[in-house]
Amino acid sequence: MNGWEQWVHRPQRFWLRRALFQVHLWGGLALGLYVLVVCLSGSAAVFNSELYAYFLPRPKPVVIAGKRMDRTEVRVAAQRAYPNAKVTRVLDYHDPQLADVVTLGIGVNAPQRFFDPYTGKDVGNARPLGLQMVSWFSQMHMNLMMGYPGRLANGVGGFLTALLTLTGLVLWWPGIRRWRDCLMIRTKATPKRLNWQLHTVIGFWTFAICFMWCLTGGYLVFPRRIDDAIHRYIAVPMGWKFNFARITHSIHVGDFAGWPMKAIWVVLGLVPPFLLVTGFIMWWNRVITPWRKRASVDRLSAPDSGAGAEKAGSPITEPVFEADSGS
Repeated sequence: MNGWEQWVHRPQRFWLRRALFQVHLWGGLALGLYVLVVCLSGSAAVFNSELYAYFLPRPKPVVIAGKRMDRTEVRVAAQRAYPNAKVTRVLDYHDPQLADVVTLGIGVNAPQRFFDPYTGKDVGNARPLGLQMVSWFSQMHMNLMMGYPGRLANGVGGFLTALLTLTGLVLWWPGIRRWRDCLMIRTKATPKRLNWQLHTVIGFWTFAICFMWCLTGGYLVFPRRIDDAIHRYIAVPMGWKFNFARITHSIHVGDFAGWPMKAIWVVLGLVPPFLLVTGFIMWWNRVITPWRKRASVDRLSAPDSGAGAEKAGSPITEPVFEADSGS
């Protein structure tokens, strides 16, 4: 049986699949925390613009009384009111009936207060908690709360996770005789097998959207260089004219078919963390639980017994169930 026949009929015994299993296993463990953070914050940030508009406070009306302070005077009044903070910005609406907005600190979540430009008094919070949370989730999803270095890391992580999803798709293939059995979940199964089904079946059916999110997320970090290549080698020769960055962003956040599509994106955004959890359970059952049992036996066995130590160093192999054994 040559390599192709082995892949078609008995892929579990094919050397390339075994190698990809190791890549998928350790890649999932290495990228697990990143996937968890990005996906959860991404689901929370899907309705970012709507939530931002909802929580954004309206301009604060004030009573016109005497001469209006300029920005410097408002800054001095704000610094006097908050001596331990650093006034970094004063926003003047240029409307005599509206209060100024003073930013106290640096960063997207720096506190903001309304100040009466006639009396110099603090008249309310200009950045409520809801607005801070919306901004926090957005920044966490875009740059992992680490500024530009975090954004670069996010782009690299997106492309690496795309490769991880590809290895998962390859590992899904159970063989020509069994592939239909791996398209559905059978609830009448042992807990370990049910967890394996949840991981493989849901991973298969959501592969396309997870792969799309990874690629578009990585692209949105490096749009200029990728756009130049697309326009030079694809768009210009074929006469296409479109804003690829805008289209990619709309697809990434589900902003192309109204709020129902965004709601679907929120739910599907929880799939990668779910696959992460089920994969972690598989690893725990396959590696940690046997290792703990062997360690317990070793403690009770004679000092010259080396069987437990030999098994502890055995390679991590893919769990094989009857439905995917190919036999």
